[in-house]
Amino acid sequence: SPLLSHILVTMLRQILLVAIVATASAFSTAPATMLRSSAGRPVSMRPAHTSVKMMEGGDLFVAALPGLAALGVSLQNQGGAATAAAPMAGPSPEEMLPVARENFNKWNGALQTKDPKAVANLYSTSGLSFLPTVSPQHIKKIDNTEQYFVDFVKKNPFGTITDDSVTVFDGGNSYLHSGMYTFELGEGDARAPVAARFSYVWRKFAGDWKITHH
Repeated sequence: SPLLSHILVTMLRQILLVAIVATASAFSTAPATMLRSSAGRPVSMRPAHTSVKMMEGGDLFVAALPGLAALGVSLQNQGGAATAAAPMAGPSPEEMLPVARENFNKWNGALQTKDPKAVANLYSTSGLSFLPTVSPQHIKKIDNTEQYFVDFVKKNPFGTITDDSVTVFDGGNSYLHSGMYTFELGEGDARAPVAARFSYVWRKFAGDWKITHH
């Protein structure tokens, strides 16, 4: 009868809900698991605190919150289809390119001050990898960075980008700016342009852009 069918469906939903809640803690500490939607697309479920809710109409909703983004899977009554929430996208390379060029101009402008400390302040104080073109050093400390620019700024350097591109990382909090530039070095008649490749990795720290690799 309709009444008996309704009772059976309700009991099955309750049993399914209890089973999911019982395994929620194990799910939150287990390694990443791959689920598949009804369309055959893989859906990654990573370790997180897991909650289970009975939605209106009897649908079940399982939500996991990893370290970087929330991932939800909705299991629908009718088709059992699974859908995953997409992570927030960062800026495109085209959108980040003006930022990269502005930061390069800031670095180039610091060279014009002839103040080694002003240039060094644009470099990260941690995780630095600085490989100067005209030096055999692999600089990893901010003090050594300032020391390098003591002699370099005396050459009156000025850079002009001739070709560049950007690769965006970490949702726009980091990017690689690379390409070709022409550097003018020297004084008076001895001043000459030098074409060279360049690459900078900039990362945002507390709202300020710093060079982590150059």
